[in-house]
Amino acid sequence: MDEFIKENKIFWSQFTINNNGKKLLVEEPIRPDITHANAIFVAIINQARGYSPVWLYNKHCQKIELLQSYFPGVNITIIQKKLLVRKFRVLFIVLIKFLKIYFTKDILKFSYNGVKYGDIIYDAYLSKYQVATIRKIDTRIIKLIAFCIFRHIKIRNILQNDDYAGVLVSHQIGISSGVMLRVALAYGYQGYLRCGHHQATLQRFESIDEVYDYEYKPLPFEIRLIIKRLRTKNLEKVFLKVSKKQIGGEGDQSISDAFSQDKHYYTNRKFFNQDYHLDSNKKNIFVMLHAFNDYPHSHFRWMIFKDYYDWFIQTLKFAKKDKSVNWIFKQHPSIKHYITKDISFKEIFSKCPENIIYIDENNQIDTQSLIYCADLIVTCLGSAGFELPALGAIPSVTAGDNFYTQLGFAIEPKSREEYYDVLSNVSKIEKLSSQQQKIAKATYIYIYQFSRVRVSVCPMLSLDKGRDKNINYWYWKKVTKLYQQESVNFLNEVQTYIKDVSKSDFKKLNSFKEYCTRHNL
Repeated sequence: MDEFIKENKIFWSQFTINNNGKKLLVEEPIRPDITHANAIFVAIINQARGYSPVWLYNKHCQKIELLQSYFPGVNITIIQKKLLVRKFRVLFIVLIKFLKIYFTKDILKFSYNGVKYGDIIYDAYLSKYQVATIRKIDTRIIKLIAFCIFRHIKIRNILQNDDYAGVLVSHQIGISSGVMLRVALAYGYQGYLRCGHHQATLQRFESIDEVYDYEYKPLPFEIRLIIKRLRTKNLEKVFLKVSKKQIGGEGDQSISDAFSQDKHYYTNRKFFNQDYHLDSNKKNIFVMLHAFNDYPHSHFRWMIFKDYYDWFIQTLKFAKKDKSVNWIFKQHPSIKHYITKDISFKEIFSKCPENIIYIDENNQIDTQSLIYCADLIVTCLGSAGFELPALGAIPSVTAGDNFYTQLGFAIEPKSREEYYDVLSNVSKIEKLSSQQQKIAKATYIYIYQFSRVRVSVCPMLSLDKGRDKNINYWYWKKVTKLYQQESVNFLNEVQTYIKDVSKSDFKKLNSFKEYCTRHNL
């Protein structure tokens, strides 16, 4: 780390700290990859808007010397412990909130001081206790409610006791980041969300409802603009380039789990059906399972079912009664990162009709196989719902709000009745039209390229690498090497992003405008 701190000081010494009197509260610098990416964008915001960074700090944080290598004399704030009397007062509120949840059985409606937190509590429970669903309301929820309310109070007090413009977080989910973002927006401050690493984005929120605007979500007018600017020939060319990059493992952190040479790759539907003993006269309906405890509620505004597990169980229940098609339940490719202790897939699929099969995590097929083997994709709100429509004109059915909703290529039921009605007619659903596939391709391009900007000094990390317990020992060496190789490119990137963020109407960084300028489109 010492070598990196030295390199980092040299680079950032090119900038003079801009101070307009306003401050930006930054989440705790815990993980090195998140700290590094946050610090870069905090510096960009400082240069663009003059907000001086103040980092939340505790005993688990990265060294202050590291933060000072980005910002000389950086400020930190340590959350002070509350007096015992105040703690008892808050704990009494926590107990009342829990009792209300216990008797109503409705976690999602939980709020504090008018700020909705039920979705965050629900998802935090699934993640912390490694379960697929909440089967009953138990006392473990009390701890999460307390953490949420204390976090709310502490962040509110910090913001209101000094001259802050807003906050910066790396996630809009989870209690630490999610509550921090919502508190700021609820009390009239700005919220900045920094997501991604070697490909990243910075999003600026001004209202609390915007927290459900997924950072890589395209708006319909943006998709129309991409199709108009790129036209058919260029659209195909860009799509092939972006999809090749994604499938090759150079894009999303989780993409290498889905597309891998280690997995069986089918290019012939007949061979796939033979290997899994499926009737080739029936359509193949792929149900793409989610990582059940990967925050089902707090990314988007609504979903038809109680959670991912409920969606899965109810879909399987329907499939058991429908012999007209082949139902293939494909496990999420990154499931190893999201352990669930309360279910057994082997047991769940032990007594299914012969037209239902389960592809588990140990016998995965390359997701590209679905281009040739699938007739329809069913997902709650997963990326397969736009990837397969783009890659193979395969229609998709969703069961909730998502980041490609209302773009014109997915089938989007709004209720359970509509959902089951769609499933009842899956054998009649045909491939997408050329126009629908074009929209899906434009969506694919936007999500995986134009919604993000390059950050040359952030290493590309897989989910495995990002969760490595020893990341602090090797991460900074990778960054130091990138500083030596990419400093000129990175400086140009920083200058471009500062210009964009400084605009009064700035909402989100993306690379589409820069692409059009570079290619005279």
